[in-house]
Formats: sequence, C-alpha cells, structure tokens
Amino acid sequence: MAKELLLVRHGLTEAPSFDTKDHKRNLTKPGIDQLERLANILKINGQICNHLVYSPANRCQQSSKILADKLDIDKSTVVNEIYQADKDVLLQVLEGFGLEDNHVMMVGHNPGVSHLAAYLTGEDHLLFSPGMMVRIVFHVDEWQHISKNSGILEEILQ
Repeated sequence: MAKELLLVRHGLTEAPSFDTKDHKRNLTKPGIDQLERLANILKINGQICNHLVYSPANRCQQSSKILADKLDIDKSTVVNEIYQADKDVLLQVLEGFGLEDNHVMMVGHNPGVSHLAAYLTGEDHLLFSPGMMVRIVFHVDEWQHISKNSGILEEILQ
C-alpha cells in the first residue's frame, strides 16, 4: 500500500517581537482564515488522515486544531522535535510512523518543511509560504523506506 504525506506550514502569524518568545506567537485572523480554507478544500476532496503530528509552537498547535477539527482526525500528536527542525529530523519523525499510518499530516516550520519536500520529491523550487500544503505519495509499504526523490508531488495548495 502506498503512503501519503500532507506536509503543511503553519498559517500567518503575529510578527516577531521582543515581548513574545518565538514559540508563543499565535496565528493572526488571516492565518486562521488560511487554515480554515485549506481544511475546507481537503474536506470537500474527501482527504483522509490517519495521524497528524505537529510542532509544539502555538501557531502549529492552532493550525493543527483547525485541520483536525474539520477533517475529524482522531489521532494527533505534538512532537517537540518538529519545532525548528531541519529536514533530517523531520525525516526521522516520518520514519517513526507505523504500518497502519497510510495517510499522515505534519504541520511545521520553514525552512525545514521546504527542505524536506524538496529532498523527498526532487522539486527544488518548493518554498512554503504560510498556510501552504503539499501532498506527496510514496510507493512503499513502510515509512522507513522513504528516501531522497522517492516521493511524487501530487498536489500543492496555498
């Protein structure tokens, strides 16, 4: 059975400031609207997700909640390693999924998500804007078998 990854960058956030630590930054109203629109498109298209993982940063938690609520995702997990992770760490997170996790979603940050998508698909031009999602399909039976250029870029939503 093929494996499917929905890789998402969190929505638009408050600007960085000296008063707010980076991981405490929240989605703005336009950021919330972005994620609600994305969730609606995925719902209309009948998108399935077995497991959602996300960074502990507020903006990723908020983005994930919008997606999980709209898509009725029962299994969602905060993964501390996703925060400010590079592609290698994100790849390790993906390799930790089980056989039953055929359709997974990861909500994270740039530059990690952009680098991971480029690594997995060979599409070097991918640069995630806030609220952007790509769908990547892998013709493997286990997540441990994904590797460089092993994914097929099926869809980009922004």
